[in-house]
Amino acid sequence: MSGARDHVRKGKSHMTARHGAAAAAAFLALLSGPAAAQDSNAARYLMEQEIAAACGGPGRIAPEAFVERDLTGDGRADLMVAHEGIACSSGGQSGFCGMQACSIHLYVREGDLLERKAEVLGIGPTVGPGAVPTIRMQAHGGAPMALSWNGRTFVAR
Repeated sequence: MSGARDHVRKGKSHMTARHGAAAAAAFLALLSGPAAAQDSNAARYLMEQEIAAACGGPGRIAPEAFVERDLTGDGRADLMVAHEGIACSSGGQSGFCGMQACSIHLYVREGDLLERKAEVLGIGPTVGPGAVPTIRMQAHGGAPMALSWNGRTFVAR
């Protein structure tokens, strides 16, 4: 009988360790996911404002549509918000989307704040590598478009 109890105890502790490992992995995934990337108060505030303006109420944004990283080469996190990634709780998409393209807002860090420096129409924006990355997307009509920071504003490449 004690052998059966030992087996049950070992099985139980094995399950507990396995569940603990799964819980730890899930917690680490949450930390490395989109919420962890949105680490500044200014970015979180702007995310809420962008969604509210886009939806006239609550909604959510896809992680790839909300990118907080250095876009200007100054070592400080800036922000790109692509409205194609906003889904409204009412069932629609962002009010800043048309038939072919959506607004993409580019913010630059100035002190503790993020200031909007550009708004372009496009879809599928990606931020490339490098200290001053190129932001690529498809423009209205499907033509490729690329932007980067020139020290004062975002310009087409």
